Amino acid sequence: MAGRTKKGKFPGIKKSNECKFTSWAKNNGFKDACSAASAVMKSTDKYSEKVVKMANYANNFGCKK
Repeated sequence: MAGRTKKGKFPGIKKSNECKFTSWAKNNGFKDACSAASAVMKSTDKYSEKVVKMANYANNFGCKK
């Protein structure tokens, strides 16, 4: 079998966590969340685990063109 066969809900963000990564990105000198996500994922050892997880989510689900 090829591909994903299990269908489930899209992994959403809790209301309390919305915009946290965007706020973090703007407070740390990035233009937007996608540029921050790319930078964080290129050098994950420089950032906390929490920021890396947020960046990974943003990169996977919000920054695809």
